Amino acid sequence: MTAIRPTVKSVAVFCASSMGNQPELADLARRLGEQLADQNITTIFGGSDSGLMGVVADAALSRGGRVIGVYPKNTFSRDVRHQGSIELQMVSSMHERKSVMFELADAAVALPGGLGTLDEVVELLLWTQLGIHQLPLVLLDVNNFWNKFVDFLDEAISSELLNGDCHKNLRRVTDPATVTEVLEQLVTSHQ
Repeated sequence: MTAIRPTVKSVAVFCASSMGNQPELADLARRLGEQLADQNITTIFGGSDSGLMGVVADAALSRGGRVIGVYPKNTFSRDVRHQGSIELQMVSSMHERKSVMFELADAAVALPGGLGTLDEVVELLLWTQLGIHQLPLVLLDVNNFWNKFVDFLDEAISSELLNGDCHKNLRRVTDPATVTEVLEQLVTSHQ
């Protein structure tokens, strides 16, 4: 019997550059980074050493994973580049950061985050709707963080302001151990 070769070899991870006030967020980020490394999947992230971003990268590195940081130079008031053994790609803007992350990734995962995370998720879904790419996206959820966002999408669809296909590449899960399996299902269902 021939083993099926995984199609997801790299995952863009969108998450907060802060830790938030819920301890389970850091645990979720750590478990995701470990899971990606254990599955030999390259972690692509925003290049920061702070917050949940730093936790994901450090966890992947601790398991020997490949980590690529995409960092916008001259954007932040202080330099928060990750100082670990990552492959760092410097870009000129936040927009270019997203574009490079989308280009490098076979799929994406979004943990709870703020405006930057929301911006990345919405642009990824928009680019899928426009046919620029077909990246599958998993919303890694804790404490129903993503409920209102998914409710918004559902309301926009029911109001016929958004195409119902926006859900075709989107899933919500609560366990990092299931992320790669769900991403593989999404990728293979659209081939």
